Amino acid sequence: MRINKSISSSLLTAVALALVPHAASAWSPKLEVSDTTWVQLGYLHQFWYQSVDDGAGVAGDRSRSSEFFTRRNRVMLLGQATENVHFFLNYDAASGSGAGDRQDPVLTDAMIDFRISDAFKVMVGRQLVPFTIDNNTSAVTLTGIDYPTRALLNQPTTPSGAFWRDDGITVRGLLAGGKIDYRVGYFAGDRDVGRNADDDGRYTGMVMYNFASPQGGWFFNQNSLGALDVFTIGAGIDNISRSGAADDHEAWSVFFTMEKTLGAGHLSFNGTYIDWDGVVGGFGDGTSTSLQAAFLPTGSKWQPVLRWQQQDSDNPARSTLDTIGIGLSYYLSGHRVNIKAEYSIDDGFNADGDKVDAFRIQTQLFF
Repeated sequence: MRINKSISSSLLTAVALALVPHAASAWSPKLEVSDTTWVQLGYLHQFWYQSVDDGAGVAGDRSRSSEFFTRRNRVMLLGQATENVHFFLNYDAASGSGAGDRQDPVLTDAMIDFRISDAFKVMVGRQLVPFTIDNNTSAVTLTGIDYPTRALLNQPTTPSGAFWRDDGITVRGLLAGGKIDYRVGYFAGDRDVGRNADDDGRYTGMVMYNFASPQGGWFFNQNSLGALDVFTIGAGIDNISRSGAADDHEAWSVFFTMEKTLGAGHLSFNGTYIDWDGVVGGFGDGTSTSLQAAFLPTGSKWQPVLRWQQQDSDNPARSTLDTIGIGLSYYLSGHRVNIKAEYSIDDGFNADGDKVDAFRIQTQLFF
């Protein structure tokens, strides 16, 4: 695959690093009109088996549910229209874990990116809201088998199921030689006419400080398998205005991500803390936390993963939930082809307070 010299360094960061650290192993060959006009096709498939204690019955006599389903099934189009205008399109046709739980293709991402300079880029369309590194990490390069979904449960999403996305505009850029990464956006917000009859909008933003390598692309990579040395800290805010008696959605976050090659291998470590107010759906106000760590020994294809997530709601009807996950990944060909497994334990979500557990295994193909 020929790589044009005219591709900007920011595009290389966005694609070669943020989507997958081995650029030659993903995306189709380019269909080129010129050096600055081209398109590429990508495909991501993540297939799951899970066995879950569903919390029914009494301690010692639990019922379990077991399912096969497609966690993600994405067709992606990446391209460049002119020298400074790039775009990304992503449709996902996944299935769910429940019986008959299927969905038609969902427009997940549809972005036009005007790259005026490294310090000032404007992106319009459907996109991930800039709130934390966790919800802006590529699904291809996740540390564990999935996102820290317990901690990100309250992140509002579009009604169509394009998770953690919204329709709007984001301004982003790298300042001070890549040390400072800022992203600020204004979006459609709450579309429920009962809560937001005035169609008030949503503003979201995050700012990060990079002590090591910056990641200035669309998506972050928190598990580069040795390709990156990263140490980034940051904070974010998310505000969705509502009209009438409905409370505004207000959230703030602090987070970090770190990757470092050590003598025996490569360590990936990241964490996020979020404070939520005005959450729709019974959670009320509260906080959530996640920590994830993974270590890839030098020369090995096996990567153990440890994860901890917590939800702490102010709603007395909901108990504090702690989730511990122990995982193991096998990388047949980096992020292009791999197998991930995780055994997790929840200390809530059941009537008598007993712990419930789940086992999940995933195969991933990315091209």
